[in-house]
Amino acid sequence: MSMRSLFTDISAAFSSVYSGWILWNLFLALVPLFLSFVLFRREALSKAKLWGSVVLISLIGIVGVQPRLPRIMGAQMRLMNALMAGETSAQLKVAWWVALVLISIGMSYFLFNRPRSARTFLWWLGLVGFIAFLPNAPYVLTDIIHLIKGTRGSGIQVWLIVLVFIPLHTVAILLGFEAYVLSILNQAYYLKKKGNERFILPSELLIHTLSAIGIYLGRFVRLNSWDIATDPTSVLMITLNTLTNRRPAAVVFVTFVILTVLYWIMKQLTLGIKLRIYYRNQGIDALDL
Repeated sequence: MSMRSLFTDISAAFSSVYSGWILWNLFLALVPLFLSFVLFRREALSKAKLWGSVVLISLIGIVGVQPRLPRIMGAQMRLMNALMAGETSAQLKVAWWVALVLISIGMSYFLFNRPRSARTFLWWLGLVGFIAFLPNAPYVLTDIIHLIKGTRGSGIQVWLIVLVFIPLHTVAILLGFEAYVLSILNQAYYLKKKGNERFILPSELLIHTLSAIGIYLGRFVRLNSWDIATDPTSVLMITLNTLTNRRPAAVVFVTFVILTVLYWIMKQLTLGIKLRIYYRNQGIDALDL
């Protein structure tokens, strides 16, 4: 097999399987991680790290959103047509979006000018955003479906699936879930620093519950995190219907158990690696302990 043929096969396979989901979902997973540092560990972010994180996350999001642009543009065109027709619902939606933009500007000022995590109104607003976007991080666990759908009957060679796509998807899933783990650990750090260590476990279980609900709404109902801001009434009604129906509630419960177990495992690995780094910096050989 020539190199040109090899790269052609890989490019064709990426067009079939990749479809931008990896970078887009990683972008959504990194947003709550970034917010967790801003809200709970602001002192760990220097100006350089803050701006560097914003630039990196933005670039990932810009590249990842490319395959979704036609759908986004279509939705905007429908909104413009509704505005031109004088529909009240469209006018209210635009007014709400303008309010959200103004709130975002205020939050941006808070993010870049607050030296520490002061619990102002904008801090609480950022906390709401953190909770709303956090389910996107463990959501990547369900994205294995993209690999299955993309490779089933697609004619992609087996070696490409085994050597390229399975490792690629595995790394993406691990990165997304690790963002989930680090986000919750940052919150635990904050609670402990504030003398509320007794709330760490209950808050972790609550987050797993909310994330399990969010994953169900995202995977099966196809809602997005920003729907909470753009259409909160519909999100509330759909969530209530989900929790009061037996089958969705069972799926949410199983997801909660999976998240709890995987989080505990990844938490131990993350803290273990952190401890090894600390030992190395202190000149301590872990084998001597």
